[in-house]
Amino acid sequence: MARKKLGTHIGVVVDDYRLDPADPGLRDFVLELLLQHKAVFFKSQHLDRHTFAKVAQLIGKTEVHPFRTEDEPAVVGISPFQPYHEYPEITGIYHDAKVTGNLNSWHSDLNWRAVPTFASILRAVQIPPRGGDTCWANMGKAFDSLSDSVQKELEELRIVHDWVQIYRSAFVDHEDVLRQLQEKYPPQSHPLVLTHPFTGEKILFSNKVSGVRIEGVSAEESRRILDMVHLLAWRPEFQCRFQWEEGDVAIWDNLAAQHYAVSDYWPHDRKMERITLEGVPIK
Repeated sequence: MARKKLGTHIGVVVDDYRLDPADPGLRDFVLELLLQHKAVFFKSQHLDRHTFAKVAQLIGKTEVHPFRTEDEPAVVGISPFQPYHEYPEITGIYHDAKVTGNLNSWHSDLNWRAVPTFASILRAVQIPPRGGDTCWANMGKAFDSLSDSVQKELEELRIVHDWVQIYRSAFVDHEDVLRQLQEKYPPQSHPLVLTHPFTGEKILFSNKVSGVRIEGVSAEESRRILDMVHLLAWRPEFQCRFQWEEGDVAIWDNLAAQHYAVSDYWPHDRKMERITLEGVPIK
């Protein structure tokens, strides 16, 4: 099968391979590529929702987003939503002329949870005629780029992640629900420099979307550190950019990488579907 590196430090494109749930070697093959390249792109898969769910279940333990919007919705109509009753783990990320792209910030999926998500799997259902690419950044290489003294400083710090910064606007008319969910999903403290549980790499584990403050320092010092860390994801040296075609499937390591969905396709439709995989507790 053909494999082609997409970026110098992140991303590999795989042609001529089928994500087949009947393949006994699928899990090991995908995980090996994932841990090595941080983001893996499988071309021309055209999986239906049933096969998509089965493939994800083979690779890892799937999650259901905390703010599901079909059964017992937190707030009806917020994004993300579950388009299939039989597969609540599938999140629909649909945008069109009325619902415009809103994921154009560097971020990782669900790292505001007590146990952050390990990986995300995304399938392209409908692609606009132009635009709609996604970029990824290797936050291990971002850490490696820092001086020894700065690395040592950051390794001693912890970062607070909070989902409210992402979803507050959805709860404007639901303050009671907001308070209930804040109690259920309080802010979480994670190491700013994460030792990856599967590779042992040192990773900068914060992003502008959910990383809100550094513990134990002043607000000014927290802002200084976070601005420095978050801007590293913007450096092209650590990035790759993938141009989607319908039927493509991507899987990436949420602990090691951030991503950015480029919202340059309005008013065209873009429909993607995602499944996330559980991680392991981190210290």
